[in-house]
Amino acid sequence: MKAWFKRRFKAPKKPAYYFAHIPKTAGTSFIVLLDRFFPARSIFPQQLWREVGDIEAVKAQDYQLFRGHFGGGGAQLLSDRNLQNLTILRHPVELAYSTYQYVKREKNTVVYDLVHNEQLSFEDFLSHPKTAPLVSNRMVRNLSFDFVEDATAQEVFLSPQTVAYLQPLISKSQQPLTDSQRLQRAKNYIDQCFWFGMLERFDDAMRLLSYRLVAPAIGKTQKLNKLKNRPVLSDTARQRVLSLNTEDMRLYEYADNAFSRKYNDMLKAIGGDELMTDYELDHLLDQYYRENHLRFYSHKLQEVVNFTAADALWGQQWHRREWIGDEQSYFRWSGPGEVSSLDFWMQAKDYEIQIAIINALSSDWLDNLRIQVNEQQVKWHSDDQGVVRTLTLHCPKNLIAANGLLRLAFHSQDLVSHAQAFGSDDNRLVGFALKWVKIKP
Repeated sequence: MKAWFKRRFKAPKKPAYYFAHIPKTAGTSFIVLLDRFFPARSIFPQQLWREVGDIEAVKAQDYQLFRGHFGGGGAQLLSDRNLQNLTILRHPVELAYSTYQYVKREKNTVVYDLVHNEQLSFEDFLSHPKTAPLVSNRMVRNLSFDFVEDATAQEVFLSPQTVAYLQPLISKSQQPLTDSQRLQRAKNYIDQCFWFGMLERFDDAMRLLSYRLVAPAIGKTQKLNKLKNRPVLSDTARQRVLSLNTEDMRLYEYADNAFSRKYNDMLKAIGGDELMTDYELDHLLDQYYRENHLRFYSHKLQEVVNFTAADALWGQQWHRREWIGDEQSYFRWSGPGEVSSLDFWMQAKDYEIQIAIINALSSDWLDNLRIQVNEQQVKWHSDDQGVVRTLTLHCPKNLIAANGLLRLAFHSQDLVSHAQAFGSDDNRLVGFALKWVKIKP
């Protein structure tokens, strides 16, 4: 009877998170920032419907984060948890032009040959019957989509296993919705989002994300794959885009106003204003995070830490996780800023800290790495030489903050691109590659 009672009244699962990735809205760059807040094992790895396969097997994994091109309502089928939704919107004119540029350079797109064989200009691209649908109300169609009420909002390519699972749902679908109905569904989606951002206000959006997640400010980000010399669009092209995107433009304006309200509410909550510098705003966000993080996540103060790059990361200035196949483990490069940090919440004790570094720009560069604990510089030593080292340092308990925060900050200078340092095609600014951190009394 007691076991039955516990099963009957057990607490509901916490919601999972879902980032609805609308193509060409900087979603790939954003995912790198979002993933850090979740352990690698808790993130659903696939991002396209044709890669999903057995949905029941996906549900059984009980992932905490989904991100990809699953449409606004589609991803709910992948989890038994309720979903906290996130997305990014972009001005329809910029979105259309970015789509055109993507098609021109990506040979795997369906219309790549058409665009090159007929030498379609951007204006031609907006008018051709085979390409115009690619730049028509894409945001509204993405956010409105699900498999029951609006399965025809966009083309979806499914694996055979997924088709079999979804066929009963798809067969019950209603008649296609009108553009105005889809617009209203997209607006409703924005209204209930845990967070959404506007690409044209990317840095503001990242601050709002940090606030919502009670996380350290994202800080400096590196804008990769951004057009350096964007041509001036003709009035004809601009008008064609707007005529193809009546609903998207209305959604964008609606979301832009809503974003401004949410951002201003955040400023008020942290004691900031729009005249403050980036540094001042990030400082206020950090104060908010320090005061509220433990309560928001119900964390307990630790006395032993075995952190790896596979774990959730609370800190600043780290690149994406990268996999070492031979060792079956992850690492992260520091950057693009010159101060990378990691936060741990510790009991007030004296600690020994070990830090595994598996690569760096050079041995001499690594020799000059400075480490601080809560803004106090500490000395480190290592028995190793070269760029693969385990660093050891001591942290006396008087350096631990009153609320338990132990912030490791790595100060480095003269970061360069991975391409310049190692002859790759990777233009990220990097310093050293971190594998793990161990803290013990």
